[in-house]
Amino acid sequence: MATSGRKGTQISKILFSPRTFKQRCSIIVPPNKMVECFIWICILLISAICSSSHGGDDYNIDGMVVNEWEFVRDSFKENFVEQRDLGASIAIYHQGKLVVDLWGGWFDRSFTKPYDNNTLQLVFSATKGLLQNIGLNMDKMAKENTTVADILSQRAGLPFISDPSEQIFNWTAMIHSLEHQRPLWPPGTAHSYHALTYGWLAGELIRRVDPKKRTVWQFIQDEIANPFQIEFYIGLPLEQAYRVSPLTLSLDDLRAMNDSMKAFYILYNDPRLHRAEIPAANGITSAKSLARIYASLITNLDDGKQKRLLDETVLNQATKLNTPKDELDFITNTHSAFGMGFTLFDQTFPMFKSKIFGHIGAGGSIGFAVPSKNLSFAYVVNQLDMTRRNPTRQRIQKILEKVSTKITADY
Repeated sequence: MATSGRKGTQISKILFSPRTFKQRCSIIVPPNKMVECFIWICILLISAICSSSHGGDDYNIDGMVVNEWEFVRDSFKENFVEQRDLGASIAIYHQGKLVVDLWGGWFDRSFTKPYDNNTLQLVFSATKGLLQNIGLNMDKMAKENTTVADILSQRAGLPFISDPSEQIFNWTAMIHSLEHQRPLWPPGTAHSYHALTYGWLAGELIRRVDPKKRTVWQFIQDEIANPFQIEFYIGLPLEQAYRVSPLTLSLDDLRAMNDSMKAFYILYNDPRLHRAEIPAANGITSAKSLARIYASLITNLDDGKQKRLLDETVLNQATKLNTPKDELDFITNTHSAFGMGFTLFDQTFPMFKSKIFGHIGAGGSIGFAVPSKNLSFAYVVNQLDMTRRNPTRQRIQKILEKVSTKITADY
């Protein structure tokens, strides 16, 4: 108890002592929501401390696995035993068939409601992979010298927004801001990760080129979600809100994150953000749907009854490395590997010894495909892992090693 008390005191100092916390929060949390902001942090802190004593071996693991894939269930459970996950789901498609569809843990830190097959999850930038297959065959966007390839390959020169971020819920305001913002570099000559602006750029491209002038949400529902029986929301309908598991942070992350980052992740539990269209970062889905999206890009589904979303020529174009190997990120000065809308994970997951494309979301959610193995994989989580090194690898590395061994033996 004494140890917990000291931890609580340290957290309190981090959260409430600096005067700058309120100032930083006010950038993205409206003043009239500040009380709710502080209450949310207090509840999260208390539940995080209490959860350290939550024990037992009932992790609510449920779902389906094909017989020879049973090892995934055991590895999935380990992530709960080792407290890497609070609630999560995992899905794998192989050769166009769903072979793993598991979920487990808890919906939130009250530990009263299981994380189940009806649960939806906000997956941050794992959303981005869905957008790329919409824009690949489109021509140029109406911004000077900026091509579709520049937008999809993180080379448009607009990696962030110069205007205040309280306009984040207003699509028209964000597009107006981007249209009047000077690129940081001549489009196509450099790259940097467009964390949020990618979604508005690609989404506005869709709206302007689409003859029906549909929103991103409507386009995705009409052209991808409904035909492929996928549940993926960018702009969550109000009647689905009860299904969304709230994002949470581990106690270690609460201690390590700065005040601005805490406020940022509070924002991502705001129902207004869930209802907005922020195509780069607020997709809400499940592992099953995310894995099915990637499966649809590389193969026919449902015993050939559902034809693939992209043909081989377009897929090869989309997954070709568009980042010169000697070119560093313009902002972070680090190495990146981008295709057209996808991150290329060949070096991240070397066990497959093959091309891998997909996208990771902040905190650990991920979806990707391995075309040569006819494999797609998705893992989504509600407990964000923001400070540990390589959080996604920690969650899925053992699983992927075993998956690689299995499918290598099959081929």
